[in-house]
Amino acid sequence: MDRHLSLSQAARLIGVKRTDIQKKIQENKLIVMEGTVVLSDLKKVFPEAHYEDNTMLEKMEKFMQEAVHKMTQSEREGAQLNSLSQRIVKVNNELAQERNRVEQMETFIDGMKQKFIELSLYNNPEKSFNEIKQWFNEHLNEQYNNELSTHSERLEYQIKQFMQPHIKLLPSQHHYISEPKESILESALRSGLAVNYGCNNGQCGQCKARLLSGEIEKTRHQDYVFSASEKNQNYILTCSNTAMSDLILETEEAVSVEDIPLQTIIAKVKKINQNNPDIIILTLKTPRSQRLRFLAGQHIEISLTDHTDDDQLPLKENYSIASCPCDASNVEFHIPVNKKNPFTDAIMHTIKINDNITLNGPVGSFVLDEESPNSLIFVAWNSGFAAIKSLIEHAMSLNHAPNIHFYWMTTKTENHYLDNLCRSWNDALDNFTYSPILCEEKTNIITDSFMQNLHNDHNHLLNIDLYIATPKQLNQHFKTLLTSQGIKEQNMHFENIFHEDNSNLD
Repeated sequence: MDRHLSLSQAARLIGVKRTDIQKKIQENKLIVMEGTVVLSDLKKVFPEAHYEDNTMLEKMEKFMQEAVHKMTQSEREGAQLNSLSQRIVKVNNELAQERNRVEQMETFIDGMKQKFIELSLYNNPEKSFNEIKQWFNEHLNEQYNNELSTHSERLEYQIKQFMQPHIKLLPSQHHYISEPKESILESALRSGLAVNYGCNNGQCGQCKARLLSGEIEKTRHQDYVFSASEKNQNYILTCSNTAMSDLILETEEAVSVEDIPLQTIIAKVKKINQNNPDIIILTLKTPRSQRLRFLAGQHIEISLTDHTDDDQLPLKENYSIASCPCDASNVEFHIPVNKKNPFTDAIMHTIKINDNITLNGPVGSFVLDEESPNSLIFVAWNSGFAAIKSLIEHAMSLNHAPNIHFYWMTTKTENHYLDNLCRSWNDALDNFTYSPILCEEKTNIITDSFMQNLHNDHNHLLNIDLYIATPKQLNQHFKTLLTSQGIKEQNMHFENIFHEDNSNLD
């Protein structure tokens, strides 16, 4: 069997840029399946490339050819199934619309039957006929106005989207819409794109991009000075300009955790909410000139340096970021209450609004695979929802997946502490499903309960990526069970949560 390589591995192997490989994929000269390319296809497309460690490659290819693999489906069949799944989703949406129309008509018919029964008691046939006619016209007018309003709103939204500037980024091929008077950088961040930036006020130059086409307008003064070469290549600062027409920009984006720099940021406390006795929701606001750069799903160290005595070590804890990178100025954390923990006690009783808190990081590789076209299944145990929430909101901002299914497992209903938020996603989004699960705090019961729900909800587990945030013991069991179901390791992503009492888990 031929060897499969990630795009990063392929780029390192043949000594070309990752963007060169992506270009071949976009030109349909190279097939990508589940984020990987086949080695033999790679050699055909880049025949002149220098392959490193060729002897080892030949040994690996020979080993792979001699090995026996049991596969449920080929990569290309998987791609066809994915295409078919998307068509099924579209048909299901159309079916839902038709069912809604049928229900409205049935309601109308039932109402008309009731009206005939009421009017049959009248002795005046002419009056009865006129009342039926009036009721019928009123109902049709109401139905027509409702449909017209919905159609008008949809048309107005489509026109608005069409008229606003569309920005395309190279080499990533990402695109997004810019709001009026919004900087190019702000609209990119709002759209969930991990573009490079630093100060956000025209000084550092880290957000510079090459303008390939389109018109812009400067929105603020900039202190950063471009070199003569950069000026000749039409470089701009995205933080200091807004789009006046459709744009094509050449710029760098963070595509992996290695692309995100470690940062130290002094943030201010914006909100401290404790609607649930077991969870504190802490929201911090970063300076406008120093927003936090992170990828959805990462975690960061929170340090209460200003709230400890000089002779004491600062209180520090590491928590998953619960918010989306699309709003990097407001950073949210879900902190489990532990009365024996001095850090939690300080958050509950010492920290006040507008106090300074230091953030160091971010770190972690529990991040979304944006190259994968698969549907997504998210699984959280209690406060593991923090990292999952960040990933879900990021996937939504990118319109990333055909379908998203979120399972939230807890031992009591109160631990679904943002249940209303999840239900609102479920109600508002056609491709989102929310399944809260109550179970006992025993490892085998938890895993069995989840696997039963999984099989009831999904006919197959092909073309699906799973993101699971549970205690380490559960993650190990989940990995074993899912592997036995034919899920590939590259399609499973795990985050260990460690701020809760999991003593009952075995």
